[in-house]
Amino acid sequence: MVVFRKAEEGDWPVIRQIAYETWPDTFGHIISADQLDYMLDLIYSEKSIRNQISEKGHHFILAKLGDDPIGFVSYEKHYNSEPQLMIHKFYLLPVFQGLGIGRKILDLLSKIGIECNDCQLRLKVYHKNDKAIGFYEKYGFKNIGTETTDIGNSYSILDHVMVKPLLSDGTN
Repeated sequence: MVVFRKAEEGDWPVIRQIAYETWPDTFGHIISADQLDYMLDLIYSEKSIRNQISEKGHHFILAKLGDDPIGFVSYEKHYNSEPQLMIHKFYLLPVFQGLGIGRKILDLLSKIGIECNDCQLRLKVYHKNDKAIGFYEKYGFKNIGTETTDIGNSYSILDHVMVKPLLSDGTN
């Protein structure tokens, strides 16, 4: 049975490892190896994760099957001081994708959003990540536009911005 728990400082190497295992499978065919390595180092260093939690208000949840970590998600309540829960990261090891675990994670995030009075889920997904876009659309997310982000080192990324309303009656 998959369980979810708040990630703690001791889990940061596990989060980093999951990212390093999932990113090549997810992005290896759509961005260069140099950009992939740059982004992994930028986003998943211990210093970066610590900053995401302490300075940016991100919360990390670890997904485990028994004692084995299989994925993680990070989110931010009241993103941009608006009633929306922003999903910053969402990764499952490739072998566990397509088994309904992602839906359970989104259900959990919907519940968290409702409990903290956020009215919608929001996320950004790389515009060429068709598998993830299809997954989010199946869950009820709608594309509301695109956003380009300069990530440094002469790289920029184009993301779709997707949102899904949260209904307090539990019909998410």
